[in-house]
Amino acid sequence: MEGLEALKNICVDTDVLVDYLRDREPGKTTFDNWRNKAEIYITSITIFELLLGAHLSSKRQERVNEVQSLLDQCGLLLFDRDSAEKAAEKGAELRLKGHALDIRDLLNASICLSKNMAILTKNRAHYEKVDGLTVLTP
Repeated sequence: MEGLEALKNICVDTDVLVDYLRDREPGKTTFDNWRNKAEIYITSITIFELLLGAHLSSKRQERVNEVQSLLDQCGLLLFDRDSAEKAAEKGAELRLKGHALDIRDLLNASICLSKNMAILTKNRAHYEKVDGLTVLTP
């Protein structure tokens, strides 16, 4: 991708957001840096993952409130028809090559591809299998 400075929008993966919520590095600093220079988006899949973790926490209401506050600061990318078509295409390509990819990662990747957006994640290996997806790491 042409310089990272050119990115106006970025999708942030669950692992980076969990770091941010827990005040852990490298996610916290990376998230803070990116939100100062780009519009931050998260997928509907990431919302599910964050809220599932919050509801499983022993500090359930506190964690749910933290997640809700974070959601209010981010744009939302939905798993829509374009994303579903992209997920089917990329999922089939990966299967035919013998590469397994967690369904949540495939859905996140397809949403980013359909919106022409890079993903910021600590899990490069999970996403770099998807042709055409721009993957950024902290």
